[in-house]
Amino acid sequence: MRIIFKNLRVLSTIINAIHSNVELPKIIEAAGSTLPHLFNIAAFSILLRKDLNLYIYCDESTSQLFIDEVARNTIKTLAFLIGEQLRPEQIRTHIERRRFESRGMGPSSGRLKSHICLPLINEGKVLGCASLNSDSPNAFDAQALQFFSLITYQTTSSMKASQVISSIKDMAVYDTLTRLYNRSQLNQVLEAEFKKSLIEKHPLSVIMVDIDHFKAINDRFGHDEGDKVLVHVASLLKASLRKHDIVARFGGEEFVVVLPKALMKDALVIAERIRRSVEATPLDGGKEKVHVTVSLGIAAIPAVWPESKEELIKFADTALYEAKGKGRNKVCIYVPTNPPSTKGVLWG
Repeated sequence: MRIIFKNLRVLSTIINAIHSNVELPKIIEAAGSTLPHLFNIAAFSILLRKDLNLYIYCDESTSQLFIDEVARNTIKTLAFLIGEQLRPEQIRTHIERRRFESRGMGPSSGRLKSHICLPLINEGKVLGCASLNSDSPNAFDAQALQFFSLITYQTTSSMKASQVISSIKDMAVYDTLTRLYNRSQLNQVLEAEFKKSLIEKHPLSVIMVDIDHFKAINDRFGHDEGDKVLVHVASLLKASLRKHDIVARFGGEEFVVVLPKALMKDALVIAERIRRSVEATPLDGGKEKVHVTVSLGIAAIPAVWPESKEELIKFADTALYEAKGKGRNKVCIYVPTNPPSTKGVLWG
């Protein structure tokens, strides 16, 4: 009876450790770190369906042969649960070796002899599976199965909560349709780059991009196809930029590209690359191809000297509307009526 109460206390500790974490890596870490206190195991594994990451926490004495058996069994179980064939090369395996106190000082036998693998299911959807693995025969009894069931249930609940929180954080940063930065995140990024430009005396360029005749595309092909056009253009924008450039959806069919350390001449090259790429890459709309073009406006420090990031955007927007006024599918640059004041800053 005393052993049962002790095990229940350990079980409660494990569940609380898992429950107290809301980030997926920490949930897995909590399970992998605490389970050896309750079960005489050589390894614990968890395989996630979403990204096919396999995490194996094992005793430091565990052989590679044993780990390979654990991986094969866990992959086989998930494949059965989801009704799909999974190849070993699809799986990204992460192995963490530790000293499991429950195993004492005895050497590992080297072979997998006891194995429990349970699904991680939430609202009827399989999120993955988790397993206990021992090199001792008949290592798990009915109580172990009950306890592990409770632990996997809590792990699943914590994973679901983690997904919800991650989704909320994601929505605060990214546009849900195009997966580009949203306007709020753009404001933060551009503010930082604007200040850095002033402090470090680096050039900074901004390109405003607008899809030509987007309303007509929606009217002719429907809003679903219009959404596909937005995603299509977003993809072409990302492919046209340098590694450290930033692109965001500004709203509707407008996008903003931020080019750190880019002079006007550099921004003009990138803007023309974007324009040509969009023009040359129609979207397959099923019955017919959807031909798309964009108009672009550029403003660049130190060619202009805005008082704020908002004014820099305004200058680029003015150039954009000039491009539209000249027939669309063009690139225009903002030229100030008066030469910009350098405010004592020397530019290299």
